[in-house]
Amino acid sequence: MTADDRTALALAAMRITKGNPTAQDVAALAVLLASRLRHEAQAPPPQAPQAEGRVEKLPLRPRPSFTAPGAWAS
Repeated sequence: MTADDRTALALAAMRITKGNPTAQDVAALAVLLASRLRHEAQAPPPQAPQAEGRVEKLPLRPRPSFTAPGAWAS
């Protein structure tokens, strides 16, 4: 276990409120949380969306459920 793993585990606080997990269950959860925190730390920061590439469409009008005979059709 490296110093980074210890830091990640210190930041991840968890409390088991129900059940009676075994030591292996708790260890598996700790490994999962540590790998998740490490993955988030290594991920590049998200880029802001470019305004000129965005297209906003108006919502479609709902079609009438019934058209009377002889009514105008569009």
